Amino acid sequence: MLGPITLYTSGSTKQPKLVSHSGQDLEIHVRRAIKEIELRSYDRVLNVFPANVIANYTVTAVPAMVSGAHLFTTTFDPFNYIKLFRDYQPTYTSLIPRHIELLSKTKEWKNFDMSSVRYLVTGSQTVKQWMIDALLERGVKLVANWYGMTEMPPPVFIGYNSVQFDFTPRQGYVVEFDDGECIINGMKTSDMFDIEKRIYLNRKQTANGNTWKTSP
Repeated sequence: MLGPITLYTSGSTKQPKLVSHSGQDLEIHVRRAIKEIELRSYDRVLNVFPANVIANYTVTAVPAMVSGAHLFTTTFDPFNYIKLFRDYQPTYTSLIPRHIELLSKTKEWKNFDMSSVRYLVTGSQTVKQWMIDALLERGVKLVANWYGMTEMPPPVFIGYNSVQFDFTPRQGYVVEFDDGECIINGMKTSDMFDIEKRIYLNRKQTANGNTWKTSP
C-alpha cells in the first residue's frame, strides 16, 4: 500500500497551493498508468522528473517500482540523458516539451537512436507536432501525449502520436468544457482547448513565476 503525498501546485494560474493525495488515490493513479503503459518487470524505465512533481509519482518512478521494472532515475541534462539512454536502452521514458527542445539542440540528436522505447509519454506543456514526429523518426514505437495536472493526475486525456486528444475521459474523471476551459470533476482548470480541433491551447492565466516553492 502506498502512503499519502502532499505537493505544491506549479503556480502557473495562481499562488501555489498544497494538494494532497491519499495512498489509496495515489495507488489508483499508479495502477491506471501501469495498465495504460503495460509496464512489466522486464521494462527499463528512465526517469528525469524530480520528487516535487506529480509525474514522478504517477507517470514514471512510482509506476516503475510498483510494476517491478528496472528504474534509472536522474536529473535532466540533455547530454547526460543521451549518454544514459545509450547505456541502458530504456523501453519506457517520459519527456516534457522543454526536454525535447533541449535535446534537439545537441549535435547527437540528429543520429540519436531511440528505437528501444516502445512507449514514451510527453505533456505538461503545449506539445507541438514536430516534437512527436521527431521522436517517432528516432524510432520510438508510440508517443502518448498525456493531459493532467497535480490536482487531477494524468492521464485524463491521451493523444496517440498526435497533438489531438481523445476527449473520452479516463475512468474516474467527469470532464466538461465551458467556452473551451476544461472542467474536471467540477474543478475549473484554467486550461484552454480548441474543442473542434481537440488540441490544448494554453493556460487561461499566465505563469506568475512562483513555481514549486516550498512555502506559500
